Amino acid sequence: MEMAATFTSLLAAHLLGDFVFQTEWMVERKRRLGILALHVAIVTALSCLLLGAFDWRILSAIFLTHFLMDAVKVHFLPDSLAPLLADQFVHLAVLFSLAFYFPNAAKVGWWVAGIGPDLSKRYFALLTVVSGVILCVPAGGILIARLTDRFNDEMRDNEIAGLNHGGRYIGWLERTVAMLLLLMGQLNAIGFLLAAKSILRFGEIREPSQRKVAEYIIIGTFLSFGWALATAELTRKALEYWTP
Repeated sequence: MEMAATFTSLLAAHLLGDFVFQTEWMVERKRRLGILALHVAIVTALSCLLLGAFDWRILSAIFLTHFLMDAVKVHFLPDSLAPLLADQFVHLAVLFSLAFYFPNAAKVGWWVAGIGPDLSKRYFALLTVVSGVILCVPAGGILIARLTDRFNDEMRDNEIAGLNHGGRYIGWLERTVAMLLLLMGQLNAIGFLLAAKSILRFGEIREPSQRKVAEYIIIGTFLSFGWALATAELTRKALEYWTP
């Protein structure tokens, strides 16, 4: 349990720092040393806060490795799928290694000491839900955008005008609802949700020449729902560990 608690705390801090508190403004200016350092400092501070312990070894390792990996990514790697996956894999490997070598970090932290071992399980369950939602919604949106990048050139001449960032918000909402339905055990309702979206989106497409748009929507929809179901099931399994 000790190692799982430490990893859960560090993972939630990483996901919050990378996908919630890192704004588009910061991403666009991340080549600047100050902006990069600010982002890494936020991740490190969140790690200290959620872990509930000021362990200089853990925090130093997080700051240095996150800084180095992000610097390599923004200066030497393209903004595409493979670098994104490699970046996240390195971060997760570091967090797992820290949890392995310092398994008691969360156990001796102020959260467990303050609320007791029984209530602390609910705290770690909450962090598990937070991590699952971030993976499903904002992180999932970035992943799906990278997976569909290869179709962007073909879509430029077939775009249907819509709301600014409307597609992003639709994706966030559909993955959130799908995740909630799976966690509630309402699997049948997910089928109705998928059918409803298909009817609404394909109602926009009336010309045979817009077949590319239709195929693009189908690919994006199945990627979105597939990712939502996968992360929801993973979150449900993790919750069973904390709330058997």
